[in-house]
Amino acid sequence: MIRATTAIAWMLTPLVIIMTPAATEATGGDVAAGKAVYERLCTYCHGPKGEGDGPAGSLSGVPTGDLSNKAYMSQLSDQEIHDRIAWGEERFPYLQMPGWRANLSDEEIWNVVAYIRTLEVDKGPLTTPSPKEREKRFRSDPLERGRIYYLRYCSGCHGKTGNGDGEGARNLPHPPARLSDPKVAARLSVESVKHYLIEQERRGEREMPVFEDTFQDKIGDIVLYIKTLANTK
Repeated sequence: MIRATTAIAWMLTPLVIIMTPAATEATGGDVAAGKAVYERLCTYCHGPKGEGDGPAGSLSGVPTGDLSNKAYMSQLSDQEIHDRIAWGEERFPYLQMPGWRANLSDEEIWNVVAYIRTLEVDKGPLTTPSPKEREKRFRSDPLERGRIYYLRYCSGCHGKTGNGDGEGARNLPHPPARLSDPKVAARLSVESVKHYLIEQERRGEREMPVFEDTFQDKIGDIVLYIKTLANTK
């Protein structure tokens, strides 16, 4: 049985907040209490001022959300921010972040929302895709999904560019495959990846992490993206 994602994967999942534009609402949350939770759980990726510059903010290769950008955050309602903190990628797979509802009460989540609103600074007009645009691209573009999934599940060992130099590769008995090698990428297919994982597990030789059940549904998009790393079709 394929189990839940490993702990290292959670380290590679920044708390990126995206969705559809909506008016900001007052949460009535406790800002001071929200700050305490934010500093305990969120600064590692988002940084102390919410600018996405925490020490783990760039680990996955996907930029961590800038919670201080007023032009971006003003397009998100408080409820939308709440739901993304609560559910994370379980409900919004393009977020690349864990949901916190199992660790935080609903009141604590609302307190975090209230504190996040205090971080917003006017940085001028929005120059990056809006929340709605980012969601639409993920939903409609298999290559974009493959990029997100690859960075989420594979880059920890195989590296952000497929060179086999991810942080997790340092402790492996054998170096990860260099997926940016055209000869390696050319042999990849959905069937070959599934076969490799199944055979490794059957022989008790598995070195790759054990992912959740739905990982197999993502392999096609991941393979599509890997081939772009090697400029292979």
